[in-house]
Amino acid sequence: MSRNEKRGFIGRRKQAIDTFVAIRKERMKEQRDYFASEGESDPERLAAQRQRDQEFIQSLKKIGIGVIIFLIFYAILRTILGLW
Repeated sequence: MSRNEKRGFIGRRKQAIDTFVAIRKERMKEQRDYFASEGESDPERLAAQRQRDQEFIQSLKKIGIGVIIFLIFYAILRTILGLW
């Protein structure tokens, strides 16, 4: 019998979670090492970073516009209902 067959349901789940955590830690370490590397930055990485920054700014603009529209709608509603 293999070691996996001897374990119960909880043991197999724990092993699966431990494996997932180990893989995730390794991937995050690789990303950290890649972005924290010293020396010259390659143009691809800089271009990718600029693209991510632009996407983030665009998402912030959308959220900001949504909040402003909500506040205007809220103020108009309170004014119409006379709740000021």
